[in-house]
Amino acid sequence: MKTILDRVVNNSVVAHILAALDRYNKRLGPQFAAAATYFTILSLVPILMLSFAALGLTLTVLRPELLDQIQDAVVGQLGDGDLAQKITTVIENALNNWRGIVGFALLTATYSGSNWVGNLKRAVRVMWYDKFSDASEKKNFFLELAINLAIFLGVLLCVILGVGVAQVGNAFSRQVVEFLGWEDVPGIGFLWGALTVGLTFLVSWILFAFLFTVLPQKRVRLKAWLIGTLIGAFVVTIIQSLAGRIMRLFSNNPAAQVFGPTIIVMLLFNILATLILMTAAWVGTDGTWRAERTAKLADKQPGGLDDSGLDPDEELELVGRRASRRWAAAKSLDDLRRADAVVEPSTTRYVREDVAARTVGAGLTVGYSMGAATGLGLGALLTAAIGVVARALRKNNARP
Repeated sequence: MKTILDRVVNNSVVAHILAALDRYNKRLGPQFAAAATYFTILSLVPILMLSFAALGLTLTVLRPELLDQIQDAVVGQLGDGDLAQKITTVIENALNNWRGIVGFALLTATYSGSNWVGNLKRAVRVMWYDKFSDASEKKNFFLELAINLAIFLGVLLCVILGVGVAQVGNAFSRQVVEFLGWEDVPGIGFLWGALTVGLTFLVSWILFAFLFTVLPQKRVRLKAWLIGTLIGAFVVTIIQSLAGRIMRLFSNNPAAQVFGPTIIVMLLFNILATLILMTAAWVGTDGTWRAERTAKLADKQPGGLDDSGLDPDEELELVGRRASRRWAAAKSLDDLRRADAVVEPSTTRYVREDVAARTVGAGLTVGYSMGAATGLGLGALLTAAIGVVARALRKNNARP
């Protein structure tokens, strides 16, 4: 059983996936995905405001007769009472204020969209680059803002295309077929569904290709980049199909219609962010996973240094042993006989967080104890001095 498991783990495809998953977890992938989800929800507010402003422009300037039809429909549903009059007045005033909504929406979109792209860019670079610190490169503030806004508009365009294709394929497929006069064509439903899925896959691939072109600055192999974008587009296509079916299930349940769509949207955004970062980690580990697997296999050989199952406190000892071996490998046999293997501490290695926390805690405890003891000692000396002075004064007063 262990041999079979080792063969599966050592398979090139599985080993690459495990290396990507390891990088995703070690480099705070879930936290970055949660942050990207939050900024995505935040960016929806100005988008909805712009959509409402576009609706107001259409109903008050381009097609004002449609506004009259909407008001007539409201009056037809509620009657000619005061409530219908108030509602139609509120609708008309809100739609006529589309100019002010556009200005405020553009300002908020500039802020939230730039932050969204900036956080997503950093998250993708953390997964893409070989070193965590390389992802913190920054340019001029205004140049970075302009680049982030351009990327935001590109992503928004890709999302609108994807949603439009999905809606045309799911909601308007029958109307389109009837409009084209293809009702009697054998298998037209299956062909139209396959065409819709293919277009959704194409739009999803364009989205991933756009993101993985403009967000990371490090060049990778074209094959790895292409496979990563295709995998991401394939999974997004499946998610869109499942999301449509789940939304229809929630629409049939009156109790779930209130919070169901919101929960689904947030869940889908989180899954999409996780998918983007996992795919970026897969592409980023394309040039390193083989060396990492070779190092792990060498460490697990007899006489190697196996670090599996070690406690955090034992890792420093293991690091020292490995450093000692590297030092010894660079010396000749005569040098090893004459010299003691004293390894200088690395200037690039930092103290682990748990060790630093325990050290700071111990220092605070010792400092508090020393301070308390010092305070008690000074207090005792001060009390004794006051007592001596008081006794001297009493003796002086007692003399005739």
